[in-house]
Parts: sequence; structure tokens; C-alpha cells
Amino acid sequence: MDRPIDYLTKKESKTVECTDGTSSAKDHNNLGVLLQLQGDLKGAWVQYVKALEIEPSNATALNNLGFILAQEGHFEKAISYYLQAIKLDPQNSMAYINLGNASAAMGNIDAGLESLNKASQIDPKNILAWDNLGKLCMVKGRLEEAQNAFRKALEIDPSKAHIYTELGTVIAAKKDFPEAIKLLKRAVSLDPFSFSAWEKLGIVSLIENDPGSSIDALRHSLSLSPENINARHHLSLALLASGDIEEGKEELERILLLDPENSEAQLDIAVLSLSSGGFEDALLLLNKVYQKDPLCERAIYYRGITLFQLGRKDESIVEFEKLVREPGGKYYKMAKERLLEMQDLNENLKTNSAENS
Repeated sequence: MDRPIDYLTKKESKTVECTDGTSSAKDHNNLGVLLQLQGDLKGAWVQYVKALEIEPSNATALNNLGFILAQEGHFEKAISYYLQAIKLDPQNSMAYINLGNASAAMGNIDAGLESLNKASQIDPKNILAWDNLGKLCMVKGRLEEAQNAFRKALEIDPSKAHIYTELGTVIAAKKDFPEAIKLLKRAVSLDPFSFSAWEKLGIVSLIENDPGSSIDALRHSLSLSPENINARHHLSLALLASGDIEEGKEELERILLLDPENSEAQLDIAVLSLSSGGFEDALLLLNKVYQKDPLCERAIYYRGITLFQLGRKDESIVEFEKLVREPGGKYYKMAKERLLEMQDLNENLKTNSAENS
């Protein structure tokens, strides 16, 4: 077994000592957990090391040391401690949970899933095992497994608002939007201060063509997290869908105050300017997006429309031709239709010119 690294090298810690002289490994573990919960990781580390000095085969202390390392971002070293803990105690479900999370943090999702599945088998009543398993299944796109894991977690404790949010997100990904809305409403009823639940409720309500409910939910979310750009962007879309063009545009402008280079907001404002005849303003914004991302099809398409409206037809054709080079793109069909319209327009102009002469 590896000796715990000297985590406190060059660092000092204010800690509470077990002072009765008969402290057990369990005492030091418990004190370490208390200090860790208070944010004193250094002091917690000292206590876990002392627990190991008393009882070198203490799997709990090894697991806790690994958890501190993971909190500090040292995932590879944390994994080595979790594996030592599991070797000493193969039924330690928390060590498997921590191992799974650390593996996932290092990009090894499959290993993370394996560890979390093992944790849920060892202790089927461990809500953390099911919750974290569900999250990793979502990352892998395994929606059915994610749904089952979150439902298992809710069977253990149906009061967990964040799990209703996660389950609602999975159900929405499966396109069952009415059921997703029910779950997300349950989440916000359990935790009215969850900006994430309100945000997702607003987004799914917008997908369900209910801009009124979407606006209410997204405003709730933003009241709790005013700098949430994703929620604000969806609020702007909901306002636009409801017909409130001015307020929708104001929300987009607020996004640019928070993030002056936000391409989505720039594109949306450009399209609004284009629809109201502000061609120069639209082109200015479209050019900014295009300079950042010359392959942005939406910017290319609306640049083509704007240039045409400004009478710069040759430049407009160049933009649309970029989009028809490879069939199957999102704007391929629309760009092709624009080119055909412009071709027909040129033919009509030639015909009229010949008739007049």
C-alpha cells in the first residue's frame, strides 16, 4: 500500500486535534469528515493520515484521502487511493462511486460507468450511485439507462429536486415534452430556488409552443441567476415567439452587454434588423460573426440576403454559392432557391430589356 503523499508540504492548517490520547482511527476519520465539510481540506488530510497511522488497512481513510485529491483536481492520484480502498474493502460502494466519478473526470466514461454500476449493485439503496450513474449515461447518450437510474434514485428519496430536473432533461431528450414539463414542475415545486430547473422548464415549454409559460419560467431562472446567457437567450426567443419583438431584442442586447462577442445574439439581432429594413446594421453584425467563423452557415446565408437587399448582387451570389457546394447542409436548399430566384430575376430583366429595345 502506498504511503499517503505529504499533501501539507509548504502549507499550514488550522485544525482541531483529538486530544484524549486514546483516539481511534474512526475518531480521526470522523474529525476529518467534519473538517472537510467545513472546507478545511488540509486539516482533514492530517486526520485521515493519522487514521492510517493507527490502522494502515483503513479503507475509509484511503477513500477519504482520494476524495480530497479529487477535489483538488488530482484525479489520477485519487484513483490510486480508491483502488487501494476497494482492494481492502471490496464492498465499499462509496469508493466505487468516487472511482467512477474520478475516471469520468479524466475522460474515461466507460470505466466510470463500470464503477458506478458496481456501486449500485453493492448498495442498491445508495442514491449517489444511481444519480451519478444516470448522469454518466446521459453523457453517453444512453437515455433509457439514464431514465432508469434516475427513477431508481427517486424511489430511494422522492424529495430530491435536482433528480427530477435530471430526469426531466432525459425525458425531454426522448421528445416526451409533456412528461418532461410535469417532472420539471415537480422539481421547481420542491426547490423554487433551482435556476437550472426553471431554465429547463422554460426551454421545454418553448419547444411545446407555450411562450407564455416559457417566459415566466425563464424570468424565474434569471431572477436567481441573472448572468445565465443560455436562459436569457431562450427568453429572447420566447418573447419573439410571443410577438414582443422589442423586448426580445432588448434581451439579446443584454446578452451582448454580458458577452460582447456572443455570436448567437449577434446573429439574432442581425436577422431582426434585416426584417425591419436595417440592412447596414445587419451586415455589420453578420460580418463580425463571419470574421470569427467563416464556416458559419447561418451568417453566410443572411449575409447573402443582406447583400442582395443592398444591391450588391454579385457578392450575394458568392455567399449563396458557398452553401450549395456540398448538398445536405442546413441552408443548402434555401440557398439554392435563392440562386434560382436570382437567376429567374436576371432572365426576366433580360427579357424586359429586349422587349423595350
